[in-house]
Amino acid sequence: MPELDAKVAALVDAAHGDDSDEDALIAELEDNSNLDAYREQRLQQLHAEFNKAQSLRANDHGSYVEIKDEKALMEITTSTKLCVVHFFKSDFNRCRIMDTHLEVS
Repeated sequence: MPELDAKVAALVDAAHGDDSDEDALIAELEDNSNLDAYREQRLQQLHAEFNKAQSLRANDHGSYVEIKDEKALMEITTSTKLCVVHFFKSDFNRCRIMDTHLEVS
């Protein structure tokens, strides 16, 4: 469990002795400029994650496609870190079941 910030711990200890309102405690914590730095860092993190998700989606990551060309299959499986390949044979019932489950995802 991460340790509490010193200022947060001091405010919680100070509020423990009396019946202070929780909203007043939160308001006092929001006045801290250090929290702005944390907020900005988290916004940058979220922005980076969003950009990564967009680029993965643009490259068809997370989608179910049928690939008939062996060269294209090799290119996809070697260029990505994680990949699921399902070899489908329409004669087999289990392959058809797996195919329907993958189409839903």
